[in-house]
Amino acid sequence: MRAQILSLAVLAAVAVACSSDRTGGTGPTTPTDSSTVGLTVSVDSGFADRTAVVGTTVPAHVHVTKAGQPAAGVTVAWTVSTGGGTVSAASSVSDASGAAVTSWTLNDTVRVSTLTAAVVGVSSTTLQVTTIGGAAAAVVKASADSVAVVAGSSTLLTVRVTDKTGNPVTGAAVAWTATGGSLTTTTTTTGASGNGQVVFSTDGTPKSYTVTATVAGIGALTFKVVGL
Repeated sequence: MRAQILSLAVLAAVAVACSSDRTGGTGPTTPTDSSTVGLTVSVDSGFADRTAVVGTTVPAHVHVTKAGQPAAGVTVAWTVSTGGGTVSAASSVSDASGAAVTSWTLNDTVRVSTLTAAVVGVSSTTLQVTTIGGAAAAVVKASADSVAVVAGSSTLLTVRVTDKTGNPVTGAAVAWTATGGSLTTTTTTTGASGNGQVVFSTDGTPKSYTVTATVAGIGALTFKVVGL
C-alpha cells in the first residue's frame, strides 16, 4: 500500500512539471519597437534640388511624418553622400511640426553634391545642390599667346574667367580691343566653361596686331596676331 502511494506521488509530480513546461517554457522573445513604425522622411521641392555658389552655407530642411501626421522628437541623421562639404550637426531632432534642420557648407569646387537625411533603418531622403563658381577673381588665356595666320584670314581668341579657387565663372563680361583688323564683337560674356571668345580678322596685307581682353576689376590680357 505504501509503495502504491509513493508511486502515485511521483506520477503527480511529473505531471505538474510537464504542465509547467507547456505553459511557461516559450523561451526568450525579441521585443518589437513600434515607435518607428510608419515614420517617413521627406523633403520639400524647394530644398530637393538647388543651385548655390561654391563654399557657401545653405539650410537643409526635411519633414518627419507618421501615418501622414507630423512626428516630433524623432532623430534625423545627416550624411554628405557625394560632392564633399560638411554639416553643422550630424543629427537633429524633429520639432512639433515634424521639421528637422541642419546647415550644409558646400565644397569649394563646382560639382553636384548630395546630402542624405535619414531615420536610420527606417526611412531616408536626399537633398541635392549644384554648385557654381563664385565671384570673378582671375582671367587667363585659353588660346595661344601668339598666332600667325594668312593675311586677310581670321582666328579665334579665348580667355577663361575663374573664381578664387579656379572654378569657371559664368556671365562675366569680357571687353575686346585691337590695334587693327576687326573683331566680330567688342564684348562677350563667359559661358558655363568660364570662356569668353571673339573672332579676330586680319587685314589683307601682312601686319602684326595686338588684341586685348579686359575683365573689369580683374585685369587684362594681350594676344599677338601676325598676318603673313
